[in-house]
Parts: sequence; structure tokens; C-alpha cells
Amino acid sequence: MAAAPATEQYVRLRQQALEWQVALWSGEVTADQRSDFDEWLAASDLHRQAWSEITAIEQKLRLIPTHAAGLLKDKPDAEKRRRLLQLLGLAAVTGGTVPIVRNSDAWQTWAADHHTHTGEQQLLALSDGSQVILNTSTAVDIEFNSRERRLVLHHGEMYIRTAADAGQPVRPFLVQTRHGVAQALGTRFNVRLKQEETRVSVHDGAVQIQPRLGAGHRLESGLQAGFSTHRFTAATPNGNEIAWLEGKLVAERMRLGDFLDELGRYRRGTIHYDAKAADMVVSGVFPLPDTDRILESLLQALPLRVSYFSRYWVSVHGL
Repeated sequence: MAAAPATEQYVRLRQQALEWQVALWSGEVTADQRSDFDEWLAASDLHRQAWSEITAIEQKLRLIPTHAAGLLKDKPDAEKRRRLLQLLGLAAVTGGTVPIVRNSDAWQTWAADHHTHTGEQQLLALSDGSQVILNTSTAVDIEFNSRERRLVLHHGEMYIRTAADAGQPVRPFLVQTRHGVAQALGTRFNVRLKQEETRVSVHDGAVQIQPRLGAGHRLESGLQAGFSTHRFTAATPNGNEIAWLEGKLVAERMRLGDFLDELGRYRRGTIHYDAKAADMVVSGVFPLPDTDRILESLLQALPLRVSYFSRYWVSVHGL
């Protein structure tokens, strides 16, 4: 079978395949979930190719160190077992032993201190009094020590309310991504890690942004900007970046393709759309907890057809 292109869609399919493998290994799959898996597998050749990569997992597990494999034999509680299977599964999928993949982005995401699933949000109360709200599909490590307060964002998005540090000397509050570091200067701010850049919007105070290989910039309250490894993009006024905190997805004359990509962050599975649908324009305020309702509302406003091949595969076509 030919190798699949390393597109963002295929990366998502591989993640879904891994999640299915973990679920099947857990021994806690219901008959309905098994039926959903069968529908997912039958959805396309790419689904089947992603699954074929996962099925080599038993052979790869022979490479997992003995002390790690022993944890399976001891059968810890269900949550720990699922987490271990995720880690072992990822090690096998990426083609080597645990130490080899430990520094990869995918491994860091799976092994993060805190993470949310698709469509889930979580509030974290940090030891210094700061608060962090994790958005959908987010993974973060908390690395506080005597010198600094550091959050390492491996995937997703989070909103941060920093508290004054009681330590002496005062420790800087840092958010690190693969693109660089953002230092909070007494602030409330949002950080979203995208493939090509990290987006920061400041809602109180200021944030000092330092790209990993570029010049630093100070971002003031009311402004947003992105930064990549080498550069900082021009700052613009804040928009609707934190509407997700209120469970809303806000579109202001947004290209429908971009809107569906954003909606896909909150919905398990894949939303496929054709070129005709992608170029339509949508505006409105939509309730994130019910993505099916959002898709239905689009049918009322735009000349579209929405087809559900399974719970995890939806196609949107322009008429």
C-alpha cells in the first residue's frame, strides 16, 4: 500500500486510529462503540491505511522495556491502564522504543501533566494562585521551581490569569511553545499553538514575546499577534479569540472552510467539505457544546448539503 501524504487530515486520522486501538485494548468497548469503529474504518481508504499502521503495534510492543510492559500485567485501574496503553501505542506507531520517541511532539502531548479531549475544557488552579483554562484538545506541562513558573504548551489553547508571586525573588511567569516563550507581565492572556505559529491575545497587562530565534516584542492589552520560530507578526486589535470561554464560536463574515476547520477542533472525527462550500461566507454566534446543531443551522442559512457517513465522518457540499 502506498504511503499516505503527511497532511493535517491524515495526521488526525492516525490519531483517531490510535485512539481506537487504545479503546479496543482497554476491554471497555461497548457494542455501539464497536459499531462506530466499524463505520470509521469503512469510511475511506485513508482510514484503513491509518489503521493498518496501528495494527503493527503488537510486534512493536516487543521493543518496549520490560519494566514498562510489566505494568500491563499488573493491571492498574482503568484510567491508568488507558493512559499506559496510549503511551505504549504511540511508541509502537512511531516506530521504536519509548526512549526514542520521548522527545517527539506527539509523545510530549500524550505524556503531558494535564490534557483535554476533543470538545472538553478544564480549569487548573496553580500553586501560586494563577488559573489556567484549557480549551479543546490541549496538552500542557507545569514546571514550577524556585527560579521560574513555566507552562509548556504542547498542543491546543489555554487562557491564563496570572497571580502575583509570593516568592522572593519574584519568579517570572513563562509560557513556552515550540516557537518560543511568552512572559506574562501581570496579565490575563490567551495562547493558542498552531502548526505554523503561536497566537497570543492580551486582555489585561502585557506579554513579552520572545521567538526562539528572533527579536523580542512587547504585546500590550487589547492586542493580539502571532510568532513563529524566527519572527513576530504585526499586532492587531483583539477579536473573538476567547469566545470559547463562554462556549461560543463567533464568525464575522468568515470563509466557511475556515469556519468548518475551527468547528472541527471541537468535534471528534473529521468534517470534510468541497471547494464550493469552502468559499461561502458565514456570520453568527454558535453554541460550541452542540456541533450537530451548528451544522444544522448552516443548512438554514446557506445552500448546503450535509451528509453523515458515521458519527465521526461528516461531509459538507455546496449546492
